[in-house]
Amino acid sequence: MKGHKFYAKRNVLITGGLGFLGSNLAARLVELGASVTLYDGLIADLGANFFNIEAIKDRVKVVIADIGDRSAMDHHVRNQDIIFNIGMHSCHLDSMKDPVFDIQTNVVPQINFLESLRYRNPEAKVIYVGTRAQYGRVENPPITETAPLNPMDIYSVSKQAVEWYHMLYGKICGLRPTSLRLGNTYGPRHQMRHAKYGVQNYLMRLALDNKQIEVFGDGSQKRELIYVDDVVECLLLLGEKEHCVGEVYAIGTNERVTFVELVKEIIKACGSGSFVHVPWPEDRKIIEVGDVVTDYSKLTAHTKWTPSTRLSEGLRITAEYYRQYKKHYW
Repeated sequence: MKGHKFYAKRNVLITGGLGFLGSNLAARLVELGASVTLYDGLIADLGANFFNIEAIKDRVKVVIADIGDRSAMDHHVRNQDIIFNIGMHSCHLDSMKDPVFDIQTNVVPQINFLESLRYRNPEAKVIYVGTRAQYGRVENPPITETAPLNPMDIYSVSKQAVEWYHMLYGKICGLRPTSLRLGNTYGPRHQMRHAKYGVQNYLMRLALDNKQIEVFGDGSQKRELIYVDDVVECLLLLGEKEHCVGEVYAIGTNERVTFVELVKEIIKACGSGSFVHVPWPEDRKIIEVGDVVTDYSKLTAHTKWTPSTRLSEGLRITAEYYRQYKKHYW
């Protein structure tokens, strides 16, 4: 890990700060000497977990409030140097079942958040965490920042809309946004109660419990899995590089596996579990994006970022974490 002296004594706000990515980022920022505020709405079934910050609970400030609560957000965005905006739900299937919930949870609060920034702290850098799902099914891989946007579910449309809102506020209100279209991320501190958010993490629960994992179809679709520490490193770089303001970035890895290969790697890392091939469920089939192959050369050119964690090593570390702290996640 690089030193990132930039963050020493900086004021940093993380929305969704008690969740998977937010808490891992917070732990790293505390190491770097930042003054960290974690803002979380504790939305049911999402990843907020106070155990995620157990090791740093006395060195961060925690605010429990909805991201769209102007009375709270107006106050807490003041004097922040960097804001990492992670706090949104990410269930593709739920968004299709209840689009209004998706809009009310993911879009409207984000506009209120941007309004808080507009009037209380337009100078802050804002790193918005989007999703590679904004691209949907890419007919001519690899994925780049200029690939046609083709969302295949309501959630992905919402994430794209919120990215556009961030960039529009940059143009018309002088805000300073950067967007990272994040792919499948795995590692410690992820919620493990259900498969709605980050299915690859939930598969580890099944394997650790010595249960059977279902592989839809032949499992030949290619996937890129990014270890959470590598994503944290990327976010830190985006936050400190002035020339990244106003830019959108795709992120990926050089290590691609088919879904069935991923399942086999998970079973190996956990030392238990099994898998079976089953037909594609219709609700999954209509939102399946096919192969994921990303060209992240723009990100590397602008920040020098490259992934450093091999899949086998990341899965081993993750399995060890959940064996040790299972009672806090199951």
